[in-house]
Amino acid sequence: MSRDGFLHHRRIFDCHVLIFILEGTLHITQAGVPHSVASGHYIFLKAGEEHYGHMPSNGKLIYLWVHFSSDAPWETISADNGFNLPESYSYLFPEHGAPANFQRVSMLFRQLIDYSRQEILYTQAILYYSLSLLAMEITQEFLDSLTNRKNNISPVVHTIMDWIKSNCHKPLSLHDIAEEFHYNADYLSSLFKKETGMTFVYYLNKSRVEISKNLLSSINISIKEAAYSCGFRDEKYYMKMFKKYEGMTPLQYKNAFHKK
Repeated sequence: MSRDGFLHHRRIFDCHVLIFILEGTLHITQAGVPHSVASGHYIFLKAGEEHYGHMPSNGKLIYLWVHFSSDAPWETISADNGFNLPESYSYLFPEHGAPANFQRVSMLFRQLIDYSRQEILYTQAILYYSLSLLAMEITQEFLDSLTNRKNNISPVVHTIMDWIKSNCHKPLSLHDIAEEFHYNADYLSSLFKKETGMTFVYYLNKSRVEISKNLLSSINISIKEAAYSCGFRDEKYYMKMFKKYEGMTPLQYKNAFHKK
């Protein structure tokens, strides 16, 4: 955490670095390419390549980071013209990106930090698997975005889906989203259903339930607080939707996932 004017020092590491920004913007150059990594974004810094801050941060900067090595080398591939995934790959994600599910990735990163701070772990493999789960989560999101393209989900609808995930904790209506993206509400509703197979209300409630799962599993709050924090305005309706999407009640989920 930095109050103001943070400038990352120049270095070449023999290990990889994954940085996830929680607040502010980190200005960093990797292998000669400058990046401005904003809140909710991550950057992967490859071992053996120089990185350094090319501009001080403006205001508060908060980010999570982890240094790690890997048995197999990382390979850089281009997604411009499409590509075939190697059969033996374990992790695959853009060098600089933004996960659609900010809360989930943040939770997994904090879980890794919690384990790293414990003085006694019965096996160091906990750290390795925790890091692997974080990397796999980012990989899964990236592959999901590729699947959306293959399933003929247009960039516009994909952007709207990401926007709903980021804003579903607020009061939202189809009219609000149509106005945000300058579309006719009826046309947008038809387009969304045609490309995703889901109604707007179904996807909105699904996104809200996902947020509430992160709250229930990582913060000691009540069911009512979880409902209102993720955008529901009726506790009973929230519990009904949670059971519909997850097959269990919020309390059952909370009791089963009492740790991060």
